Amino acid sequence: MIQRLAILWVLLGGSVLAAEFTRADRDWWAFQPVRQSAVPDAGGGWAINKIDHFIARRLAAQELSPATTADRRTLIRRVCLDLTGLPPAPEQIAAFLDDDSPDAYEKLVDRLLDSPRYGESQATFWLDLVRYADSDGYKSDHYRPEAWRYRDYVIRSFNTDKPYDRFVREQLAGDEIDPSNRDALIATMFLRHWIYEYNQRDVETQWNEILADVTNVTGDVFLGLGLQCARCHDHKFDPIPQRDYYRMRAFFTPLLPRDSMPVGTVSQRFEFFEQHKAWAAATDDIRRQLHAIELPALLKNTTGEGFNKFIDRIKTMVRKRPEDRTGYERQIAELSERQFGVEPEKLPERLKGGTKEEWERLRAELKSFETQKPKPLPQVRFVISDAGPVAPATRIPKKGDDVEPGFLSILHPGSARITLPPAALRSTGRRTALAKWITSPDNPLTSRVMVNRLWQQHFGRGLAANASDFGKLGEPPTHPGLLDWLATRFVADGWSLKKMHRQMVTSATYRQASANAQSEQ
Repeated sequence: MIQRLAILWVLLGGSVLAAEFTRADRDWWAFQPVRQSAVPDAGGGWAINKIDHFIARRLAAQELSPATTADRRTLIRRVCLDLTGLPPAPEQIAAFLDDDSPDAYEKLVDRLLDSPRYGESQATFWLDLVRYADSDGYKSDHYRPEAWRYRDYVIRSFNTDKPYDRFVREQLAGDEIDPSNRDALIATMFLRHWIYEYNQRDVETQWNEILADVTNVTGDVFLGLGLQCARCHDHKFDPIPQRDYYRMRAFFTPLLPRDSMPVGTVSQRFEFFEQHKAWAAATDDIRRQLHAIELPALLKNTTGEGFNKFIDRIKTMVRKRPEDRTGYERQIAELSERQFGVEPEKLPERLKGGTKEEWERLRAELKSFETQKPKPLPQVRFVISDAGPVAPATRIPKKGDDVEPGFLSILHPGSARITLPPAALRSTGRRTALAKWITSPDNPLTSRVMVNRLWQQHFGRGLAANASDFGKLGEPPTHPGLLDWLATRFVADGWSLKKMHRQMVTSATYRQASANAQSEQ
């Protein structure tokens, strides 16, 4: 049926304007505000916490009864595997079986949540979700020697129970929000998990695919929506026009991969950049002459003569000094340079005769300004920032329309309000605006999506079955009141993941046996 509808949609022209959202679009459950659900008066003596009252009401409506409580050996094995990914050790089992206090199980849960193994286990779910890998993927699959820092950041975040809203904001905009925090900078590696291929001469198309990947994954992970379906046309089923896709993508258009980035407060960075600006002005003529000598030598001996395979427009970008490039030229030139094997350390042996003598003279002259050069700030590697405070244009393909950053118009039809960060950050502030919108308590998707993922982890199926698709191709939640109650509780508890895990695994619902004793008779 869905396939037939898709064919019909294409035949009819496949265009739905944002202004033409239907009543059904606006009434779709995922786009409604999260409601403060009243806890049902159900469950009697069976319910342990408020989750159970919602489940008991639904069971009663179906004329069903809860299963019996699982035996203690089953229970400790279940909760250990769910929270730490490991079966319980014999001594853990013995201690739990010997503890006859009424809160023995709750104490076990608290010990597991405090275990370092908790963060390691929960990180595996998150790393899979954000497509983490230690290598570039696809054909070349080069090793990423710094990728592990993001993995360890995720583990630390879960073990310290970092509030989920902070966790999200750091990954989307840590460099803008907290540039003096090494962990916040490492978090931006979330935006660098794309597949990278080292033999793509059409670098502009490759960059286009990278931006699409970042946009798509952001929609999947945080919003539970398949934004990618609106990349080439308006979404066939969900109220996501093509313009909305590119409004969302515009938040990422300024991105620039950084192999290293300074760590420092805004004032420290401002002082550094002011000193560097003065040094750069004083040495500009010397560095221009050096660039004119060095560039031909570097490009002539690139690996496999790779530079000559690029089109002229890209060659022009690469030949410019980094400080003379526009933001877009920096993105394309630096992505290109990763492919053709420039080796600056071999430059001296590639220069000959009078050229080498002139190069050495200029290098010595440049060194005389060394005292004016600012002391380098500490660095963090393999992260991301913006290419500068001015973002490259974002255009809808074939239509040529420029779009400004904006959120999903079904939820927020206007343009995004963006505050330019301090000049020392050399950034646009776009990702901060996106991060704030995604983590706003008023966003109806973010909290629902995350608590639904946790429910799926513990119960095998989410309250909404399609964890990354809250759109119309996904199934509505079986217990909408419970989902909203959990989402509300999640935010009220400071976006604490540990508290939400505890709420779920201490419920009578979770403690049920996998088979009802009556069904086995």
